[in-house]
Amino acid sequence: MKLSLHPQVHRRTAVAAVLATLTLGLAACGGGSGVSTGAAASSGADSALAAEVKKMSEPVDSFPVPTEAIGDISSLKGRTVYYIPISQQAPSFTVTATAMKQALAAAGLNLQVCDGGANPTSISACVNQAVGAGAGGIVTDAIPYAMAANALDAAQKARIPVLIADQIPDDKHPAGPTLAYQEGAGTEMLEAIAKWIVVDSGGSAKVVLTAANDSPSSRAYAAAGEKVIKDCSGCKLTVNEISTANFSLIAPSTSSAILKTPGVNYVISEFDQYVQPVMGGTQQSGKLASVKGASSAATLTSLKMVKSKTFLHAEAAQALPYQGWTLTDAILRMALGKDVPDEKIPFRLFTEDNIDSVELTDAAQASGAWFGPAGFQDEFKKLWGVA
Repeated sequence: MKLSLHPQVHRRTAVAAVLATLTLGLAACGGGSGVSTGAAASSGADSALAAEVKKMSEPVDSFPVPTEAIGDISSLKGRTVYYIPISQQAPSFTVTATAMKQALAAAGLNLQVCDGGANPTSISACVNQAVGAGAGGIVTDAIPYAMAANALDAAQKARIPVLIADQIPDDKHPAGPTLAYQEGAGTEMLEAIAKWIVVDSGGSAKVVLTAANDSPSSRAYAAAGEKVIKDCSGCKLTVNEISTANFSLIAPSTSSAILKTPGVNYVISEFDQYVQPVMGGTQQSGKLASVKGASSAATLTSLKMVKSKTFLHAEAAQALPYQGWTLTDAILRMALGKDVPDEKIPFRLFTEDNIDSVELTDAAQASGAWFGPAGFQDEFKKLWGVA
């Protein structure tokens, strides 16, 4: 059973200026072969790419809440669900955990957060703790199954449902009655950042991408952004592979990658948890004032950086509050032996063109207001029969 997310305010004069420039004959870039076939074709391709960027910058009209009621959940009340993020260094996991706590409380359950510490031993210990406590369910976030395979196998043997969030499904560990995947919008967010860079640069970006190799999924997300930039005939890309386990090496490796990239004008941090060392490495290289930073998995702190133009000029964000409720809905259904519906989590691209349209407060971050209208929480409660 596969859950797909992963899952926009009008660009103003900046997009118009970019499109005008592109029409005058700058390099053809955008979702295709990257080969120019003349000024008219170039203008059409680049206009289409700019339209994609505009669409990704707008909020959704409504959240895609499931429609099938879950049934009687009274047998689950008082149970505890364990949430295990790969590392609590990433601020996005705190937002998801907060939403899950609210959702589970509404359904009469409890949440226990256990930090995976980006370490297989710590992750396995968290899973084993959940099994020992007779958890009502286990939700891991950004953790590949293989990183704690024995512990997760044991959890399933104990008939504890396991939901793996923000990971591409593992063919060696297929979904079943006690295992489900929710992929997340990692691919879409990195593509969005890359497309914005191509448009913003007029097809002449020189990019350093700091890409996490912590899992096959994180590497696949980065590869999606790489492809967009490589398809731009006038763009150049340097990939700096890093790992959460070697956090202290991110800044110096970023500086080195920048110095090896002549004319660099964009630096991407794959996820927000790496923004500070990536920015530090950019400063070490002496290029902080001349490049535009970008990242994904945005939270309040990074969006404030976009607004102030402090290194970050573009951020892609998944609707984490909504995701917290979808994860809760899924684990409740699994605990009751029910099928998990496909759910798509919205994501949005934030730049200087739309950042003024969102309220940069903790309350707005927690409510999901950055991504669409209020009220999805009440819709979930109705599905669970607790409204």
